[in-house]
Amino acid sequence: MKLDFSVAVHSLLYLEEKSPEKVTSSKLADLMSINAVVIRNTLSLLHKKGYIKGTVGKNGGYILSQSFDDINVGDLYDLTIPPILSYARFITGDTDNHSIKDKAMAANMSESLTDLFTLADDHYREFYHQFTMMDLKRDLKHHGYFKALAEKKA
Repeated sequence: MKLDFSVAVHSLLYLEEKSPEKVTSSKLADLMSINAVVIRNTLSLLHKKGYIKGTVGKNGGYILSQSFDDINVGDLYDLTIPPILSYARFITGDTDNHSIKDKAMAANMSESLTDLFTLADDHYREFYHQFTMMDLKRDLKHHGYFKALAEKKA
């Protein structure tokens, strides 16, 4: 799985904590021990969707532009982890350079696993859509918040 979702969530949490200060992409990169290019790519997505505002230059940086109550965790996941990326690397099966019987098995394996991972991914995404960034912030401050929510729903 790509880091983009974690980077997006971590960035938003830090921007909210530092608000109303501007935070640079290099500061976020240092904080997360990640290449600044990865941070800037994720921040660009967040900026395009209106989650953050940013300015470039000497006094540039990013600030949060939406309330945590209005930012859905599932929407962030959908934005940063397109469905095919969440399971594509787990698919095996190559139909090149194999006998006809082996090609059929490889093709069927790929199709079956794609179906399985797609169904699981749909449930995973549905689960994330239950929460806002405010929920995530609450759990960050008081671990167990998500478990308590899940127990209430059960």
